[in-house]
Amino acid sequence: MSAFGDRALLALSDPVALGALLSPTGGSGDQRVRTMLASVYDLSAVRLDTITDARVREIALQRPLFPTGRQDGAWSQLVPSYARTELTLTVPEPTRPVWIDLRATVDVTLVAEIDPAGAESVVTRAFDDFATFDEFRARFTFFDLDAFLDEHGISTVEELRDAFHYVVAEIQLRTPPPFDPGDPANTHTLPVTLAAVVADPFDLAGGLRATRLVREAARPLTGPVPAGFPAEATEAYATALVIAADGLPDGLAAADVERLCAAEGVVSLFLPAS
Repeated sequence: MSAFGDRALLALSDPVALGALLSPTGGSGDQRVRTMLASVYDLSAVRLDTITDARVREIALQRPLFPTGRQDGAWSQLVPSYARTELTLTVPEPTRPVWIDLRATVDVTLVAEIDPAGAESVVTRAFDDFATFDEFRARFTFFDLDAFLDEHGISTVEELRDAFHYVVAEIQLRTPPPFDPGDPANTHTLPVTLAAVVADPFDLAGGLRATRLVREAARPLTGPVPAGFPAEATEAYATALVIAADGLPDGLAAADVERLCAAEGVVSLFLPAS
């Protein structure tokens, strides 16, 4: 690692300095934190309203990840009786480790509107008084009636009525109360483990490859499960790429790099080259 990499580690080893880059109240911090969250959590059941804080709790430097591989084997014997044994092992690959230059634990505080995910009422009733195929189609608009009739050899309405019992269910979904961002119940804290690699000298392609290697090596690991929050951890680590702010090639702006990295689920952290 060259001079910029060493300076980057010294600078970002300070939780305050790293926290400033992730602060949702200044610069691109809000988008960086949103990129982090989207890369490690399935947030399909929530709507993020605001990111209020990103506190760096712990930092560790130069941590290795050892990729794992799967080995399958089978052993059979014929005498004195037939037997078969199958064995599957997940073991470290005999390769060099993937290095994380900086690993940080970040507590993200956010305000979110949560889908109530429930039914207020469910009413079911039999539907067996239809007189025509069109009446059946009108009730079950999502259903391919012609394919169903062909599959079961049904040609008349009477045969359709006698073949099965048909039930119509009316489900009234739970209606959430009006969203109040000031309600403490809508404020949550999610832990995120951020794994950063340094691109030094500026090497966008190499940096993205390094973040991808980290993500793949960490795939067997599991991320934290937030208590009382309907989000599933999809990755153990969010990844970040540390780049020299004044080392970009001519014609390439920092905003372009941020957009490209964010599209790949990678956070961009820019630091002065000297």
